[in-house]
Amino acid sequence: MMSLIEQIKNGKLWRYLGGVHPKENKTQSTSLAITTASIPKHLIIPVKQHIGQGGQVIVASGDRVLKGQPLTASDSFMTVPVHAPTSGTIEHIAQYPSTHPSATPEIAIKLVCDQEDQAIPPQPALDYKQLSTSELQQHISQAGVAGMGGAGFPTAVKLNDRQPIEFLLINAAECEPYITSDDVLMRERADDIIQGIEILRHMIKPTLCVIGIEDNKPDAAQALETAIKTLNLSDDIIVRKVPTKYPNGGEKQLIQMLTGKEISKGQIPAQSGIVMQNVGTIYAVKQAIIDRQPLLSRIVTLTGKAFPQPRNVQALIGTPISALLSEFECDETKAAAIIYGGPMMGFTLPHTQFSLTKTGNCILTPVKDEIPQVREADACIRCGECSEVCPVDLLPQQLHWYSQAKDVKKLNDYNLMDCIECGACSYVCPSQIPLVHQYRIAKVEVRANDAELAAAAIAKERFEKRNERLALEKAQREQRQKEAAEKRRATAKATTGEDPVKAAMDRIKKAKAAEQTPANGQASKGSAVADAIARAKAKKAAAASTDTAVPDTLLPNNAAVIAERKARKAAAKAKREAEGSEQVQTTTSPAIEAKKAAVAEAIARAKAKKAAAQSGETATGTPTPAVDAKKAAVAAAIARAKAKKAAAQSQSEAGETATEPPAPAVDAKKAAIAAAVARAKAKKAAAKETQSTQQKTTAVADSPAPAVDNKKAAIAAAIAKAKAKKLAQLGDK
Repeated sequence: MMSLIEQIKNGKLWRYLGGVHPKENKTQSTSLAITTASIPKHLIIPVKQHIGQGGQVIVASGDRVLKGQPLTASDSFMTVPVHAPTSGTIEHIAQYPSTHPSATPEIAIKLVCDQEDQAIPPQPALDYKQLSTSELQQHISQAGVAGMGGAGFPTAVKLNDRQPIEFLLINAAECEPYITSDDVLMRERADDIIQGIEILRHMIKPTLCVIGIEDNKPDAAQALETAIKTLNLSDDIIVRKVPTKYPNGGEKQLIQMLTGKEISKGQIPAQSGIVMQNVGTIYAVKQAIIDRQPLLSRIVTLTGKAFPQPRNVQALIGTPISALLSEFECDETKAAAIIYGGPMMGFTLPHTQFSLTKTGNCILTPVKDEIPQVREADACIRCGECSEVCPVDLLPQQLHWYSQAKDVKKLNDYNLMDCIECGACSYVCPSQIPLVHQYRIAKVEVRANDAELAAAAIAKERFEKRNERLALEKAQREQRQKEAAEKRRATAKATTGEDPVKAAMDRIKKAKAAEQTPANGQASKGSAVADAIARAKAKKAAAASTDTAVPDTLLPNNAAVIAERKARKAAAKAKREAEGSEQVQTTTSPAIEAKKAAVAEAIARAKAKKAAAQSGETATGTPTPAVDAKKAAVAAAIARAKAKKAAAQSQSEAGETATEPPAPAVDAKKAAIAAAVARAKAKKAAAKETQSTQQKTTAVADSPAPAVDNKKAAIAAAIAKAKAKKLAQLGDK
């Protein structure tokens, strides 16, 4: 079985999915040789013209620069500088719309050209065969060389010898309609291209180099084969013609067609032992190493029927599109659109103030009958044609919906970043949906989102590292403290002869044991409260033992007094029971009569007051019996107070004298009799007052109130009787 290299040398080709065959329209611009464009009045030079980060600007407004002088400095391997394409003065450094479908503003340098084209001193050519790969990489990077046929990947990054490379593939397909810049470059400068290939072969040392070119470029293929034979390199470099099909120029598609290898998602060709470069990039490498000239210009195709004579011109990087249109007499009034790039992968410019970049290879100005008329896009009909022609095997229909919704997560899930922006889906879409234009804008949003996520990841990493640092510092601090404590402990032990920690622990144990053992020798609960309770109990027990120790001969004999008290209590109890069995009458007790008199007196006073208020009479002419009743009530209250006081005094005297029999019961009985007499007097006075009041107020006397008065009087008498009994009981005690 033949090896892969033998199959390739025998002319075997492989196929890839999808692809279309649009009308080529290439012959219009290949009839003339490459023309050098004039130096414009000013240049707008974007700082970033490649994938990666832009360099750091090292010039300022007002500086005069020379041709080939660096304007930015690269501080990483993924950054390449830009140079002054001609001499002039820096007018300002500001943001300009990028030459991109999104027109995202980016930093650019405006250089006012002085038309003198003064250059920095020339440098001698390098003998690349005597230089290492890393040295050549440095020279290529400092010359600002980036991919000139695609996304603009920094060229030097691909050219390393850290892993074996089997195939060096040169992309000369130039498959997009109208574009012929690579075609005329190969025709006119094939020797320079082969020299550039030799530099790359010296750097990466591939097993085989294959130039892939479409079969619609016979003159360019013949020129390359002639240059190879001249240098006797026919065994190591093969020119392989491939059938014309779009997009043959895609990196993965051309690799699969020439070698049969498929580059999977997330993989770079170098991991499969393959390096691919565009012919325009190869020419720039030759200029950087042999001519010692940085990337200052490029060949761009000016085509379309709005140009009187389509052609390829070599123009300075940063040249305004308007300057090229004006110099080569484009009739902008006839142009249906001004497209930057080809009809498949290019995009329409909103105006002509954009500038030429390192990746710009065509300016297309078709008239109305030259391209399909742009109209309002219809809704997607889900025909599936876009999926059939996609060379990357994506789902353009799904990407269309998610790009419209700006769903970054779904765009990543459906591999938007794998899209090569070939435009085949837009070409076959019957609804004329600008799919590839939507994808380009969506890619900008995805990259911005990825940048935010990367920044968040960096912040998280910094936070975690800070926590680790703080934890380490804490551990180190604790270790230092522990070592210092051990040192102090050792010093104290050497001085006192004992371990200070052990001594302290012994002292704590002794103190704890002392707290847990109380004075009476009993087990304690170990708390201050329990100790206090124990002490209180001990004190009480001591007091009780002291009281019981008094001899019986010293105590008074109260047996007679106790017997007499018991007899009185029994007599009082019998009396209460006898009184309770009798029928209560208002006339049997003076206390009840007095209470009834007081209640009647109060009612009479109220009725008299009400009658006086109704009749309008005054009480100044005749004396009212209310005064006498009031005096009687006061006298009764005084008598009750005296009786209560006498009972209290008799009780205190009984407590102080324990040897003599007490007589407070007699005094209390007398006081009760006096109170009863006083209440009788008060009742008599109240009766007189009531009789007098009833005679004067006949209107009030007619009302049926005596029953109520009798009931209240009975209640009052019962209360008075209860109080008298209570006083008598106090006297007995």
